[in-house]
Amino acid sequence: MQLIVITGMRHSAKTELARALIEALTAQNIPLTVIDNGDEPLKLGIGTRLAGGCVCCSLAAAVIPLVWRLKTDYGLLLTSSSSDPETLYLLLDSLRGSRVQITTIALVDDSTKTQYPYLAQKFVFYSDLVLYEPFVYEETVHACLRLSL
Repeated sequence: MQLIVITGMRHSAKTELARALIEALTAQNIPLTVIDNGDEPLKLGIGTRLAGGCVCCSLAAAVIPLVWRLKTDYGLLLTSSSSDPETLYLLLDSLRGSRVQITTIALVDDSTKTQYPYLAQKFVFYSDLVLYEPFVYEETVHACLRLSL
């Protein structure tokens, strides 16, 4: 199972990438489960909404068994802006194995780079793929689709 994790500060950018990935995977008839911990609900009517905390800390105990129980080829985890990149990495690292491969995509906007440079550096260090503003999702979506081959 391939778990794609989308993290970053801007909710709208994460939502756009999530929608693009969902659309592309669905078009390829690839089974997908969405785990939504974004700052606002995706409002897709699919998947699981984890509200009332952050997946990297207060909801970590819920995320671990949820990911292990996934029966689809793909999982998509949208994180809240309060997710700490280092703590999230440690949680995800505990899930990695022969059954679960994880790709973390960080969206780093100009505001985060300017106002929170240390946080921006953490996103870069703890992510597999980093997209900078202006965000272009097409190549990222194609890269994620290649993971399914």
